[in-house]
Formats: sequence, structure tokens, C-alpha cells
Amino acid sequence: CSSAGETLVCRQLPPAESAECRLTLPDAAPWDTEHPNLYRCIAELLDAEGQVLHSRETTFGFRTAMFRADGFYLNGKKTFLRGLNRHQSYPYIGYAAPESLQRQDARILKNELHCNAVRTSHYPQSQYFLDECDRLGLLVFTELPGWQHIGDAAWKDRACAMLQEMLLQNRNHPSIILWGVRINESVDDDEFYTRTNKIAHALDPSRATSGVRYLEKSHLIEDVYAYNDFSHNGSNAGAKRKKDVTPDLSKALLISECNGHMYPTKPCDDAPHRQEHALRHARVLDAAYADGEHAGCFGWCMFDYATHKDFGSGDRICYHGVTDMFRVPKLAAALYASQQDDTPVMEISSSMDIGEHPGSQLGQVYAFTNCDYIKLYKNGVYVSTAYPNKKAFPHLPHPPVFTDDFIGDALTEKEHLNETAAKFLKPALVAGSKYAFSMPKKYFLMAGLGIVTSGMKIGDMVSLVEKYIGGWGDEQVSYRFEGYKDGQLVKTAVKTAVAETKLDVRVDNPELVEADTYDVTRVALTAVDQNGNRLPFASNAVTVHVEGPAEVIGP
Repeated sequence: CSSAGETLVCRQLPPAESAECRLTLPDAAPWDTEHPNLYRCIAELLDAEGQVLHSRETTFGFRTAMFRADGFYLNGKKTFLRGLNRHQSYPYIGYAAPESLQRQDARILKNELHCNAVRTSHYPQSQYFLDECDRLGLLVFTELPGWQHIGDAAWKDRACAMLQEMLLQNRNHPSIILWGVRINESVDDDEFYTRTNKIAHALDPSRATSGVRYLEKSHLIEDVYAYNDFSHNGSNAGAKRKKDVTPDLSKALLISECNGHMYPTKPCDDAPHRQEHALRHARVLDAAYADGEHAGCFGWCMFDYATHKDFGSGDRICYHGVTDMFRVPKLAAALYASQQDDTPVMEISSSMDIGEHPGSQLGQVYAFTNCDYIKLYKNGVYVSTAYPNKKAFPHLPHPPVFTDDFIGDALTEKEHLNETAAKFLKPALVAGSKYAFSMPKKYFLMAGLGIVTSGMKIGDMVSLVEKYIGGWGDEQVSYRFEGYKDGQLVKTAVKTAVAETKLDVRVDNPELVEADTYDVTRVALTAVDQNGNRLPFASNAVTVHVEGPAEVIGP
């Protein structure tokens, strides 16, 4: 076993069929999500003269992983599992991805989406991916292969054999904290699943078992109840309560999937659709954090993926991801990325183009951010300061920030209304932009008081809505959002009419190396405006030519 370059080698010199070697490392540092300390163990098979006939090296770490009734504990510290599901698929090449792409997915999950966990749905995945999870400190829930179907006795024997293979192949990965020993979304089969649990506990008594269900109150033979909670529809609670889902409140509950097919979202959908997609992930995640009853939540899913003919959007693609199938982030990705404190994140939900919104009214604009507050400027003039919406999302580490105040002090400073009239008119104008004549009664009262105290007419109010919220008129409007952390400006976003377009070109890995397999890298070409904002509706044709010993994969 080695640390800091030092290696201890255990040798069994006399001939033997089996040998056990115990080593003690009193100064070993624990493995966790922030400090993924790893060690190497080298086993050598020697002949009678002490010559090495065969050697095997494995990487491992020291850590404890325990599921209790109130959640998951890593090294004794309660840790909420905030993660996404991952299919091991890529555009044009399916599952035939080389090492570099497998490792890159782990880096995207950890360093770009800032998740601390991943579920390998619904099968064991590449050793390269798991190795990178070890190296980065990304917690893994992995499971035996399958989806819904349970076969005959011979089929079950093969499933148990695959489970055993998975355990023996992967049990040295410190990143793996939970074994899935049920066929994903299958019905109860007590005899079969008693058998799979017994295999897992015999081969690895250090880890808990689970099995992903769509069923409530099904037979719980495993240690953790993993439940696909697709109950949120946009207007109800984000997740079901533990007492309504699991039959055993003394064991942990985990949301293994959520959202996904409930609200498929394409990168080219309009702004309100992309915003609602992100908000649904926020609501479910907030509900999972809320009650202390959920050990974690794995959103469905990391990226869009190819599917069979009956389940996609007519093109055999499931648009369920928080990124597209090329791993390019959608707005919902920023919700996950913002739930940490190390890297500033601020993504504005709207391009601030009124034609993107019903009734040409901006309504509520969200910032998915970990900033303490955001200042809004309109045409260079300060308008308002918005704070994380802890009322709507009281349990998220970093709730989204929203603002619907695009007026600021303009009613008194530009329209020269008195303070009393502005006090009543401003909330009425904002409500009118959202609800029109269906706004709640209290805003009609405010509008009436504003009209009385200002001498304005209803038509004047409509003009003010169009001028200050709708953005109608000859003046080109520019919005600047400033995100502040600990009193310091850390992020800026400018939204205005597109005056210039250009391609932002980024390469994941500039050096390809042909080794045991071919190598691949992603080249992302992003159409952006003069302020660096991605243009979701850009449809210009781009032709890519490659020179040298390489080729473009796909059309």
C-alpha cells in the first residue's frame, strides 16, 4: 500500500493456494468528497525463488459510509447526496467511449455541475469512470444490470452471477457507497431479492444495499429504500413524505430519480420552458433537503440520451437531461452547479427579450446562483436588489434569486409621481404585467388608490407597464445583472439586443493519444452575442474539416 510514494509490498513466499495479508497504516488519511485521499495496493505472485510471476495493483481509500434513518453519513458526518443519474452513452458511438470521455463525464459532474454523487443507472459502468470518481471524490450508487423485467430461474441465476461480478470487480472503489441489488423498477420478488442481498452482504459487509423502485410501500429487504419520485407536476409538493413511501421508517429513504420525463426540455425551447425545467429541479431538491428524511436526491438525469422508438420525442432522443447529449448545459444545470460555495455561479433565466414571454411581459426573471444578492441595472441606472428566494426554497443551500421589479424609482424620478402614488402603483403595475386583468383583487385596490392619488387614468397605467416592464418603445433596453459574494462583485451578465454574433470554441482535450483504443475529444462550438450570452436559437450551418490522422465522429 502506498501513500506519498512509499510502497509496502506483502509477499507470501511458501507455495500456497490462498493467503491473507494484513497491513496497518496508522497515519492513513480518510477519503471524502473534499479530500479524496487514495492509496495503492500491489499484490505479487512469486515463484519458489522469489521471482515475480504476476502482479496486480488496485487503488483504494479509507472511509466509512453509513445510511441511517435520518440520512447518509460519510466518515461520521451527515452528507446529503446531491446527484444526477448517468447513462453511459454518447452521440454516434453509443457505449463505445474511450477512457478520456469516461473520465470527462466524472469531471463534468464534479467540477461543472458540482454534484457530490452519481447513480450509474441502470448497470455497472466503466472502470475509468469509477476510477475518476475515486480520484475526484464523487460518491457512487451503482447497481446490477436490468430494467423492470424479471425472468425465469435461469435468468435469475445469471442476474446473481452478474451481481457477484459487479461486487468483486468494484468493491475496492472508495467512491461506491451503495449497492443496487434489485432490477431497476421491478416488482417485488422476495425470494430473488433475499438471495441478491445475501450475496452482497457476504461479499461486502461494509456497504449498504438498496434497489430502485417506482412502488410505494413495497417489501423492503435491502438497507435503503430507493424510490423514483416523479410526483411533482409543477404546482404540488416537490416530493412525497417518507411515511407515504417506505414501509420501514427506521431505514433510509433516497430519491433515485425525479423530473425527467415529467418535463422534457430541449436546449432550443423558449425561455419560460427552460426556466420551469430548472425550477422543477429546484422544488424537488428543496423538498428532499427539507425534512431531514431523505438521504439524498438523484435527478433524472445528467444528459439527454438515445432511446427506443416509443419513448423519445419522435427522434428517439429523451430530452430529460440538465445538459444535452453533448454535455452542453441547459439552464437546469445551473441549479445544481450553484449549490456550493467554492465557485461563483450566476445564470439568468431570461434573455430579457419580451417576445420570448407570453403577453410580451417579462414576468419573474430568475438567477440560478450562489451569490448573496444580485443588483439589477437598466440602461446603466440602478433599479433594484434581489436576494435568494428563501420563502419559496427555504431548504436549498442556495435558493434561486428572482426579481420582477424592473421599475425601481422611475415612477418618482422619471414620471414625477408623488411617493404615495408610486407606493401603490408599483406593485399594481408588476402584478398587471403578470396577470393582466386576472390579477388578485388586492392589486386592483392598489391600482385604484394609485390612480386616485396620482390623477392618472387606466390607459396611463398600461403605458407605464409597456414602458418599464414590457420594454416597448424606441429606446433600446440594456439590463446588467451583478452578483455579489461577501460584498464583492463576482459575476456580471449583460442582456441587450443582439448586435454581434460569434463562435466560442472550446476543446476538452487538445491532445489525442491512440493507446489500447482510439481517443476522442469534444469540440464545443457555441454561438454567442457580443456579451457572451449563448444564442439558443442560432441555426447557422457550421462545417468542420479535420486535417491529419483524425476524423469527425457523426455528421
